[in-house]
Amino acid sequence: MIQPEELVGKSVCKIGRAAAMCWIHFGRPVEIESRGRKRIVGEFALDLDCPWRIRNSSGGIELGSADMFVPASGHILDEDFNWDVQGNNLFDEKAKLLFPEGSQITVTTAGLSGNCDLTITFSNGLCLESFVNASSQEECWRLFMPGLEHGDLVVTGVGIKRC
Repeated sequence: MIQPEELVGKSVCKIGRAAAMCWIHFGRPVEIESRGRKRIVGEFALDLDCPWRIRNSSGGIELGSADMFVPASGHILDEDFNWDVQGNNLFDEKAKLLFPEGSQITVTTAGLSGNCDLTITFSNGLCLESFVNASSQEECWRLFMPGLEHGDLVVTGVGIKRC
């Protein structure tokens, strides 16, 4: 099973989202085939489907999971605002500024708390913190190697599930 410590020394390949789930790819770019199409992904991937935040070295929050529901610059929060359209929300705007593709920002530390909250620090002084927010078997976050069908580290509200 993959462990967070395996990310140490890996660069952030890319960051994005699928609906309200944040994903971050780490390591060298790898081509895989998924659902009949080829995609470039990182050798490791993290899917965050729980509350998380990225703090700067002073402790201020640079980006958080709730930013997906806030309009990006140039958008207005009104009845026509659609957070789920790529590029419309604050997450879409800030994530690419904090972790531009090809920037060589690397993971300096990665680990779990007793509650399986994940903390990852980066070479640019930023720190990602996730918070398990379930008391059930509901998946909160997953660390995996795209293209492999086993070895995922899956964290639920009741601990680690083997996949």
